[in-house]
Amino acid sequence: MMWSAWTIAKREIKSLFVSPVAYVVLGIFALLAGIHFLLSLQAFDEALQRAQIQAQLMKNPEALSGINLNGMLISNVISFAFFILLFTLPAITMRLLSEERNQGTYELLLTSPASAWDIVLGKFIAGAVFFLAMLVTHSLFLMVMFGYGNPEPGPVFAGYLGLFLGGLAFLAIGIFASSLTKNQIISFFVSLFISLVFLMLGWAGAKTSGNISEFLQDASINANFETFNKGVITISAIVYFITLGAFFLTGSQVSIQSLTRR
Repeated sequence: MMWSAWTIAKREIKSLFVSPVAYVVLGIFALLAGIHFLLSLQAFDEALQRAQIQAQLMKNPEALSGINLNGMLISNVISFAFFILLFTLPAITMRLLSEERNQGTYELLLTSPASAWDIVLGKFIAGAVFFLAMLVTHSLFLMVMFGYGNPEPGPVFAGYLGLFLGGLAFLAIGIFASSLTKNQIISFFVSLFISLVFLMLGWAGAKTSGNISEFLQDASINANFETFNKGVITISAIVYFITLGAFFLTGSQVSIQSLTRR
């Protein structure tokens, strides 16, 4: 089973890395992340200079204690990258299964030795590989921060782990949306809508109280990501992302299997 999934993944990886749409998405991600990084770096530098002036003029060295590279810059940069993934990853996944149905190659996959789960897993692996390429471009900003600053590696690792797990969850949601329709544009907006629903659960939880608030926060993809971005790695947050991804990948499998019964 794993061999069939890997065969599909290799074919899809080659397709992604020659697709102009994929490179446009990668370029947009890198451009937006780069602009935000430069603006955030400028704001951090201005805040640092103000604190240094205050410490010198007022002879108050404690003014520098509130300047934290991780909290004021790195977590902000990672959080913005997470926000961009909300829109860019659906653009990658929208074609993974929709295009198969649109071009009539879905039937070939369904009649091949590969199972529905092999198809879903292969597409997911391909999307994850391209997503890693996106994270590599983003890590260049991290190298700059480590080269010219002294960030704490623990919170940085936790933040990127949350970014990685959150991105995998977006991929799973996108593949599910792509399995529902042959129209790539519809697939994109369905994926975006589902992701926004899980994102807004945290906002709704902040407006309520008691058990309902706690439930909504626990179910929010943003709240669980922010746990990592604050430098805290919890088992519950890891399980949340794994469960969310598995749920939508299983939904994709069911969607594909339903086509074979028609």
